[in-house]
This record gives sequence, structure tokens and C-alpha cells, in this order.
Amino acid sequence: MKDQIDVSVRRSPKYSVFMGIGAVLGIVLAGVLAVFVDPADMPMGYTVAKGMGLMLLVLGIGGLFLGGLIALILDWRGRKTSKEYRVDAQIDMVDDPKEIARRRIAESRGEDPDAGETEDGAASAGQDAIPEIDESAPAVDEPEPAVDDAGDAGTGRDSAPGSTV
Repeated sequence: MKDQIDVSVRRSPKYSVFMGIGAVLGIVLAGVLAVFVDPADMPMGYTVAKGMGLMLLVLGIGGLFLGGLIALILDWRGRKTSKEYRVDAQIDMVDDPKEIARRRIAESRGEDPDAGETEDGAASAGQDAIPEIDESAPAVDEPEPAVDDAGDAGTGRDSAPGSTV
């Protein structure tokens, strides 16, 4: 059945990119601030490396959160400027999981998914079908199982090639 539905199209930011850029900018800011720190002004027990590490941690996480906040704000503004379109949609009213799987397999092979259906919509392939047996085909003989040599019975050797047991 063909039908028309309304869809909303909008631009949305990639949160991971915004958060990553925010974290990198926070780390760069920590590096710039570390250049201007005078080691004599550091409290007792702290070194410039410890101060730099603390600034990297705090400003990196702060930049991560600020990047996420900016992405949220841009996403919120993007929802306001979304455009509505009416498009054609094909809605299948099929509840049988086997029928859905058969149609998807046929589509993935590039075949027509409706080719296996009969006039009343039931699938002819795979449902209540008994495969016919071709009696004119030659019968396949079962191969004889391998028999251990009588001379190797007491030696503890296995008959399988490459066996270590």
C-alpha cells in the first residue's frame, strides 16, 4: 500500500566532534597557561609538572563539557528551523516474521520480493510445501568406515594421520 507521510528534515551537530574539539581546546589552553606560570609562585610541594597535569585535567574536562553544551544549543536551534516535507512511503502490512525475512533476503539478492507470492498474497515458496523426491536420480552410496589394522591393535597408535595420541 502506498501512502504519504510527513517527515521533518533538519541539521544536527555531531556531539562527539564538538566534545572532542572542546577537550582539545581545553588542553591547548592549559599548555598556554603553563608557559606563563612562574615556578616560584607555586605552593610548597607542587611542581610545574603537577600544576600542568591538574590544569590539563580540569581544563580538558571543562572543554569537553562546554563542547557538549554548544552542541546541545545548536541542536535545539536546529529543531526550530526544521523543514517539513510530505513524501511517498510504502507501508507493508505484514506481521509474519518468516515473510519479512523472505522479502528482505529477496531484496538483498536483487530479486523481486513479490515474485514468490501467489494471487491471494500467500508465499508459495517455503510454506506448507513438500519437496518432491526425484526417484530417477542415482542413489548415493555411503562410504565404508575405516577399519583399524589388526597388527596395530596393541601398539597404542591411532589410525588418524597426524594424531599425537
